[in-house]
Amino acid sequence: MFSIKHWMKCLFGSVCLASAAQAVAADAYPTEPIKLIVPYVAGASTDSLARMVGKDLGEEFKKPVIIENRPGAGGTIAADFLRRQPADGYTFGFTTDGIMAVNPAIYKKLNYDSLKDFTPLSIAVNAPIVLVVRSDSPFKTAQELIAHAKANPEGLSYGSAGLGSSQHMAGELLKSMAGVNILHVPYRGGEPAMTDLLGGQISMMFVQSASAKQLVDAGKIRILAIGSPQRNKQFPDVPTLDEIGLKGYDSDTWYGFNMPANADPKIVDTLSAAIVRSLKKRQTQLEELGYDVVASSPEEQRKNIQTNLTKWADVAKKAGIYHVQ
Repeated sequence: MFSIKHWMKCLFGSVCLASAAQAVAADAYPTEPIKLIVPYVAGASTDSLARMVGKDLGEEFKKPVIIENRPGAGGTIAADFLRRQPADGYTFGFTTDGIMAVNPAIYKKLNYDSLKDFTPLSIAVNAPIVLVVRSDSPFKTAQELIAHAKANPEGLSYGSAGLGSSQHMAGELLKSMAGVNILHVPYRGGEPAMTDLLGGQISMMFVQSASAKQLVDAGKIRILAIGSPQRNKQFPDVPTLDEIGLKGYDSDTWYGFNMPANADPKIVDTLSAAIVRSLKKRQTQLEELGYDVVASSPEEQRKNIQTNLTKWADVAKKAGIYHVQ
């Protein structure tokens, strides 16, 4: 019969061998194809951003990066799938501020925990959001619009791409910080909302700066302010909402990358560093698409998620959209 001492020796020997094998695997990473989960349909602008980075990683690692699109339910389908994958570095996901911070603020039942179920890799880019009105609107500045809203509590409305969308949350943040009442009109997507803005059915909208530029150039809309903490290179003369008095206003939404929880730190460092190199290489291209390149560290992404979980939960509660089924 084996002694207790013998069994302990075997046990700890096995643990040591397993640890050594994991260390070797991390040092050799990657040795096989990598899968990138994208929560949007193929061909969407966000899908294109993910594919840019995937292409660069594939070339650097000399291993294919396979894009797997899992759209639907505000990104919750993709996030739930990602959290259940092995944390071995061979599956990571394209994530957003909406998935990580807004969804937990508005959905009563969510199959993932943004902080416990994922390993941060990097915030790739910020997508600035601007406040726009029709080109013939009587409002020339955001101050005029806010003053009108205060004097006429039932007089204005704004459209969004739907409940919990970045446009919706930007509007509710404005209402909360400015102390105004503006009717929210949700649509099934940003395009029908913009159609009604141009048709005069709603008063205003928040839209991504890249989309706004085309309509500004066509003379269809006017930008009153930008929701970013700083002015935008594409619209240097447009003030921020912070500048006009809404101190701390920030409605930027971000796109980034995460892995399942408990990933090996060496693999996290390797994958995160490669993502950052890709983003810096493509900075000019991404800025031309309307993005602000961030290329953050994993720790910076984690801190952002923690901060925005609190921020958007507060906005959602004040707006009465907390715990949507």
